[in-house]
Amino acid sequence: MSTDVSSPEVPVRRGVAIVILTWNALDFTKQCYESLRATTPRGDYHLVFVDNGSVDGTVDWLRGIAEANDDVQVIENGENLGYTRAVNLGIGRAAADEDVLLLNNDIRFDTPGWLARLQSTAYGEPDIAVVGTRLVDQRGLINHLGAFVQPVSVFGQQLGGEEKDVNQGRGTRDVEAVIFAVAYLTREGLDRIGLLDEGLFAYFEDTDYCLRARRAGMRVVFTGDVSPVHFHNTSTRANKVDVWEMLHTSREYFAEKWGAWLDEERYDVRANWRSVIHSPLGYAVGSRRIMEQLHQSDVRVTFENAYGQEDGPTGDRLIDDLVLREPDPSATSVSYCQADFFRRTGDRHHVGYTMLEVTGLPEDWVAGCNRMDEVWVPATFNVETFRASGVKVPIHVMPLGVDPLYFNPEIRGERASDSFTFLSVFEWGERKAPEVLLRAFAREFARHEDVTLLLSVFNRDPAVDVRREIAALGLPASARIVVMVNPEFAGYQMGSLYRSADCFVLPTRGEGWGQPVLEAMACGLPVIATGWGGVADFLDEEVGYPIGYRMVPAEARCTYYDGFDWSEPDEEHLRARMREVVGAYDLAQVKGKRAARRVAEQFTWQHTAKRISDRLREIG
Repeated sequence: MSTDVSSPEVPVRRGVAIVILTWNALDFTKQCYESLRATTPRGDYHLVFVDNGSVDGTVDWLRGIAEANDDVQVIENGENLGYTRAVNLGIGRAAADEDVLLLNNDIRFDTPGWLARLQSTAYGEPDIAVVGTRLVDQRGLINHLGAFVQPVSVFGQQLGGEEKDVNQGRGTRDVEAVIFAVAYLTREGLDRIGLLDEGLFAYFEDTDYCLRARRAGMRVVFTGDVSPVHFHNTSTRANKVDVWEMLHTSREYFAEKWGAWLDEERYDVRANWRSVIHSPLGYAVGSRRIMEQLHQSDVRVTFENAYGQEDGPTGDRLIDDLVLREPDPSATSVSYCQADFFRRTGDRHHVGYTMLEVTGLPEDWVAGCNRMDEVWVPATFNVETFRASGVKVPIHVMPLGVDPLYFNPEIRGERASDSFTFLSVFEWGERKAPEVLLRAFAREFARHEDVTLLLSVFNRDPAVDVRREIAALGLPASARIVVMVNPEFAGYQMGSLYRSADCFVLPTRGEGWGQPVLEAMACGLPVIATGWGGVADFLDEEVGYPIGYRMVPAEARCTYYDGFDWSEPDEEHLRARMREVVGAYDLAQVKGKRAARRVAEQFTWQHTAKRISDRLREIG
């Protein structure tokens, strides 16, 4: 069962007509009605039921509740007029100064106050036309966290579908579209946009309305602070309808109406993104999120593999759709990859976007950077290291980010035990200094102390046996250390992993950015990490526990590091910081809350895309 997030009650300040379409499925209609009455004070709304020719007793039941309740109206169509035409009849029963809530009859509300929160969201900021909600299905899986349209294939897609509910998607944000299973339509929006398009019998009508809102200069907003249960597609199942035939008919109409706008007309700037998109790590993760957010920022994105590889689908429907576009030879080219793979083609503007974790750049990296018109780096320390190595072109700092839907303090963890747990997430290798962390933990915490170190380790080198390397350290058998090698977490579950621990720790020798550190901070964890490199841009004593270090020659199998220095974390300081967190955890939690606020306010993928899109518009 899904429950709404509790919040102070805000009274409904203007009238609302709740329009509910019925077409058989009487049991669900009764459930919807009863839950609505149980969770929403009478007087805040009136109900308009529109029936599309039910033959299962629904009409008689509706007549009965209308006779018994003066705030219920029933429109009997006698036949199936389709979703849009029927709903428009219901909207027509709203007074000229009333808002409208469209509600499927297969929705169940479990927590009071949801209507007031929807209205509060609708009027919390200007120019909002539509507010949609978080939806969870009857199995406890996420059904809806907002929606988007694949601009090339022209299919609507819901965010979060089929994910396990770990409390993701809370809060409020602008989205491209929402589904109209629950949709609050403001009176201003209705007056400016009009009714639903009756050229769509059913399906795509919600996305059509949301795009019309956007084209009218209004906003579509999703709130995760209302989260009813959605028993979706109930009417089509109850009536044995061929959903796919109906869906494809509507898609053809929608594509004819919106196809050119979605793929061309909506954009005011273009970028060809050269990178990788398939790995669960590094550049690929950043590419998927940045491309997604640039698209939502009205940048027409095309993609090209920076290493010349042929890639199959990623499983990310928006990214896989954007990849279908041919690279645009006139668009600004952004190479988000290693600098020795920066390439120039044509006379367009070329940007190199990269990072390195040591104090300098190899010669071929410097040459690659200087072939570009400008270079972007995520962290400020690389401005100095790139300049010192001989990069002459302009350098701009473009910080990376996190997805606040999935990395925030409200994400639900799944603890393995009540033991105080330090968590570290990293790819196995010399740069991450795993031996420093393991030795420090084993020496600092005795077996009788209820403290555990949990490692979530990625290893892509078949020649490396992580467990054998750990055994070679000769750690005491009593050390409470749990190691997961290449765990199969879905991307959306990583926040839940962080929230399953008490503190994040990473005594790294060098980070071009430090994504796991930022993700842990976003989730509100106290964080202990080396205070050098990319991490220093967002981790300090106010929000975490930087570890002291000294600069030493970088020794690793990666040839890019040859001849340069990186940081050697102070093992004694690491031990002291871990002990400090365990001994004064109240203070550590305060720092964790500050860290989460800092990330939410400065370091999300939306912030990244805003900085990049602003620069792309300056380039022209």
